[in-house]
Amino acid sequence: MVCDQATATAEAVAEQPVAQQQQQQEPQQQEPQRQQPAAKQEASQPQVSQKQQPAQKGSMQPDRPRTLTHIPTPNRGGRSPGSRGEGGKGQGGGLEEVLRRKGVDEAWNVLEDMQRRGVTSDKYTVSRLLMKTVGDGRGRLNAPRIYRSMGLVERFIELQPKEVDEVLFNALLDVCCRLKDLARLEATVQRMRTLNVTPSPVTLGILVKTYGQAGDLQKVLQVWNEMDRQRANANAVTYGCMIDACVKCGHLVKAVEIFTDMKKEGKHKNTILYTTLIKGYGLEKNLPRAIELFREMAAEGVPYNTITFNSILEACVKSNDLGAAESLLQEMLMPTCPVEPDLITFSTVLKGYCHAGALDKALRVLDSIKARGLRCDELVYNTLMDGCVKADDVTAGVGLFSEMLSLGLRPSAITNSILTRLYQRVCTEEEAND
Repeated sequence: MVCDQATATAEAVAEQPVAQQQQQQEPQQQEPQRQQPAAKQEASQPQVSQKQQPAQKGSMQPDRPRTLTHIPTPNRGGRSPGSRGEGGKGQGGGLEEVLRRKGVDEAWNVLEDMQRRGVTSDKYTVSRLLMKTVGDGRGRLNAPRIYRSMGLVERFIELQPKEVDEVLFNALLDVCCRLKDLARLEATVQRMRTLNVTPSPVTLGILVKTYGQAGDLQKVLQVWNEMDRQRANANAVTYGCMIDACVKCGHLVKAVEIFTDMKKEGKHKNTILYTTLIKGYGLEKNLPRAIELFREMAAEGVPYNTITFNSILEACVKSNDLGAAESLLQEMLMPTCPVEPDLITFSTVLKGYCHAGALDKALRVLDSIKARGLRCDELVYNTLMDGCVKADDVTAGVGLFSEMLSLGLRPSAITNSILTRLYQRVCTEEEAND
């Protein structure tokens, strides 16, 4: 009996740093990291400059999608040429040498010892240490390690208050943003005020990003309105943070208002700004406006990237317009298109087919993924097996599960839940027939 098989199978399943930056950069979009095409590894940051030379399909360097936590923190600034912290004379140079020869952790030990002995250090090296510590996380942040580092930076500020500047404070604020530690972020802002350190447009970008990812629209708007001087000097990085914060908080009207103001000044020609708004319209299931913005990019000479296509495809799927999604995917696959699809591209369309009950089309997308040399992940198989539940196709579902195991993919609780529902549906039908 299938029910017995279901029980046995279910039981078996159940056992189963930030680098220092010298100039401000464009904001990055983040999507979940997925396998990229073997023929084209994508760069860690999308190209968003206004002037890009046309590239052949095989030669353009696409953007690696990153976990949609979406717009990155702006550059926190760098040291000035000739500063003493760059391996020069004095204690800063010695600390820099320890960092270079023995690594970040030993450098923090040395800084802690220097502070204990009353020996001064320099702000450039301390800021670089903090940014490198976060960058060394490479994925999940090591919170205890980072909090210890933040404590030593705060001790530096306490011991050498006349040496600090907004660059060092921005480094601290950025770490608070990454840790989603709003209390410490606000305490750091208050310390800036106490020491009369003037915030910069970078500070503004970090603050709106932090409050945006926390979903605190009131704080986002308050900071944006209060820091009018910083706003007047802001570039696309800071504006991108604000637009993304508004989209995350569900205030698309404000995001469009800011973008419209940028348009009037001719500062809107930025891939990530357009892509963020396309995502916003997708969330509201306003597909016509999302497609309008997508086409406007070409008219304005703003280049697409992989994330742009993935965002418009997601908007199509959310709006249940699979015909539009198919058309856009075919457009992306044309030899004249300089942008390569990635796993997210295909899995977005595959998800749309599964939700619509078009399992045969979803399985054809799976074949396309394999043909392009992309490695499917657990999410792809979970989506397909969920599609099998909707289609009452237990045979295909079990086959996909076996294939998933053969690839070394570990089933998750979601996988187990889908498999259980697949067998429950079949068992219910058998009992009804009996």
